[in-house]
Amino acid sequence: MPNFRFKLPSRNWLIFLSVTGSFTTAVLYDRYHKKRAQQRWCNIVSHIAREPLPTTQMPRKITIFLSAPPGDTIRAAREHFHEYVKPVLAAAAMDWDVIEGRREGDVRAGLAEKIRKRRRKDGETPANSDETKSSEEGENLVQTLRGTSGVKDWEGVQGDLVLGRHTWKEYIRGLHEGWLGPLDPPPDTAESSNSKNDASSIPSEQSSAADDTPQTSETLAKSDP
Repeated sequence: MPNFRFKLPSRNWLIFLSVTGSFTTAVLYDRYHKKRAQQRWCNIVSHIAREPLPTTQMPRKITIFLSAPPGDTIRAAREHFHEYVKPVLAAAAMDWDVIEGRREGDVRAGLAEKIRKRRRKDGETPANSDETKSSEEGENLVQTLRGTSGVKDWEGVQGDLVLGRHTWKEYIRGLHEGWLGPLDPPPDTAESSNSKNDASSIPSEQSSAADDTPQTSETLAKSDP
């Protein structure tokens, strides 16, 4: 047996082991407490998954609102939802519908349109009722089939889940626009501006195409004095 003698590592090894050990400990500590907190909330809502549900009733569905943070993409909000929120909803056997805002104003427009549909379903009539009815025929087909088969929606409170401060601002604006605004959706300013830009770019394209046309011998002969 060789004679091993224990001694302190060198200075470089001490720095390396202390840095890597501190980083590894911090990561493991964070994951441990994250799983512990998730398990705590999953245990709180797990009784909802054990409640009996009739076969003629749809499960409770909540609406989740996500939007891209300023200067970032929607991917950061999606990762936050999948890492922290989705395990709790899955433990409660909850169904959800997501309204994403890839740009500013998408959450407000989606919520306002959802509220307008509910108002029209309750009996309010918009000014352009013919166009609204034609656009909602396909959406009401599923509800009609469920009604004929005796399937009912959830009778209690559905609930909304808003993630992020900027999403909350658009959520409040969407509530104001949906409940206090007219039933007719506002015109899409983006499409109108795009159509104007396309129309303004047509003459320039035609002029550039005319400039790029090749000159034949006949045109050169006509242009010579």
